[in-house]
Amino acid sequence: MTDSASVSAQRLKLSFGVKINFILGLGLAILVGVGSLAYRSIETLVDTSRYEGTSLVEVGRLEGLIGALRRTESSQRKYLITGSAQDMSRYRAVRALVRFEETGLGSSGHDPTQQRRLKELQSAITLRLSSLDDVVDVRKAKGLAAAALVVSNGRAEELNLRIGMLADQFRAHEFRALRSRQAETALNAETTSFLVFWGIAFSMTLLVWAMVVIHRHQAGRQVAEQALRASEAQLRLITDAVPALIAYVDRNGNLQFHNRAFEDWFNRSASQLHQQSLRTLMGQEAYALIASQVETVLAGEAVSFDFSLAAVRGKTLDLSAQFVPRRDERGAVQGYYALVTDITALKQVDRMKSEFVTTVSHELRTPLTSIRGSLGLIAGGVTGVLSDKAKELVTIALQSCERLVRLINDILDSEKMLSGKMEFSLSLFNPVELIERSIRENESYAATHKVTVKLENQAASPCVHADPDRLVQVVTNLLSNACKFSPQGGVVEVLIERSASRVRVSVSDRGSGIPADLQGRLFERFAQLDSNDSRRRSGTGLGLSISKAIIERLGGSIAFSVREGGGSVFTFELPLAENEKSG
Repeated sequence: MTDSASVSAQRLKLSFGVKINFILGLGLAILVGVGSLAYRSIETLVDTSRYEGTSLVEVGRLEGLIGALRRTESSQRKYLITGSAQDMSRYRAVRALVRFEETGLGSSGHDPTQQRRLKELQSAITLRLSSLDDVVDVRKAKGLAAAALVVSNGRAEELNLRIGMLADQFRAHEFRALRSRQAETALNAETTSFLVFWGIAFSMTLLVWAMVVIHRHQAGRQVAEQALRASEAQLRLITDAVPALIAYVDRNGNLQFHNRAFEDWFNRSASQLHQQSLRTLMGQEAYALIASQVETVLAGEAVSFDFSLAAVRGKTLDLSAQFVPRRDERGAVQGYYALVTDITALKQVDRMKSEFVTTVSHELRTPLTSIRGSLGLIAGGVTGVLSDKAKELVTIALQSCERLVRLINDILDSEKMLSGKMEFSLSLFNPVELIERSIRENESYAATHKVTVKLENQAASPCVHADPDRLVQVVTNLLSNACKFSPQGGVVEVLIERSASRVRVSVSDRGSGIPADLQGRLFERFAQLDSNDSRRRSGTGLGLSISKAIIERLGGSIAFSVREGGGSVFTFELPLAENEKSG
């Protein structure tokens, strides 16, 4: 429940962060765009203003140049009339002014068309000045009449018209370009004003949206925090009520959550336990008991195990622990949940039960052995010939007695296996011969159920290192089960096979098979078929669990499978002796 609330809070934070980042990013982009537009608009205005000033300067220089040229012509005419040195000086001064004005024209740079016009204008002015100088020279050399004759040839008028036309074209082009630039600047300023206005409006909208998102986030955060606090409080109440140690330990081995039982166990307050290292709390020696399990769960695998530990109060307790990994959204292990239960009382009850069962079984086996022996003697006619009725009763009593003996033997073997006290006498032998002998010994039992046992040997005389008596016990159990559950006239098939390092024995029947709900616990103690047909067959429900324990103690394995066409197959494998193994 806490994890669910925590995940909701994280998603809320993520959603808020995405929205706010989007709003801020969009707002920043709009501000940058508006600033860029405003800057470009200002630059355009400055450029236009600069261009306007340049154009006006150029036009002014052109007017000054044309005016200076006209004054030069006036000074030349005056000199032609008077011929005085003073008028000649004035002519030369004004002519120098023309050259001065001419050098400044076009210094601001123009488009190629205007540059071409300026060159043509300068060439025309140079020709005009040259013609003025020629007339002045004629006046000096030949007099006024000769100069007047040169002036009247029309060349001067043609150059003046050319100069005027080029000046008008230059002036008109400058004004057209200036008006175009001014119109473009005005349109750009209008567009910029439009975009700035709507940019500001949209920014205000984003600001309002951001305020709404922040308000919703705050409200959602409060709801999530309240849900988280409620969830944590509920989880705390639940875990505190559980009579077991519950904790969450992060990847560094520090406690991030624990219940009240944890505080009682270590006799410390919640603040003293929070963020404390589990290794430090338990001590190095006690922590070593669970260190390997901690490594396993941090590797991503859940574990369950039992161990004994001395409590703070000095009493040694039996504990059962389950460690479950906690993963983040990417699947990485962040820590693990720990559930530790005190099973000391259960272990004590189990030990008492085992001791009781063992004691009772031992106490029962001795008189039952005597009773079975006595009944066997009576049935054999030692006490005299029995009537048919008496013989039937004695036979029933003998069979029941044998059944009780088998039950007690199975219970004792099961308890020995659980406590690890069953003794094994290992030796080298050929399991094929042992299995053949077991089949012969169980032929009468198979005949009782009207079943035939068939052996197929494909093992080529293997040799194993095992306990022959215990192996006979396993084979006998599998054969008896197969015979009991085979239909009358059926065949129990025994197959012996050999691989490079193991010998495999399979016992199969054509019975009704094992129900699916029982297959998963088939090798557990007291597991029996729960059907009307099975109730008519004797059994303790311990045979398969004992067989499994024996085979596993001998280094092998046992398994069950469904036979194709109906029936069951029980298979066990044993490792071959070292000198029998091949590559």
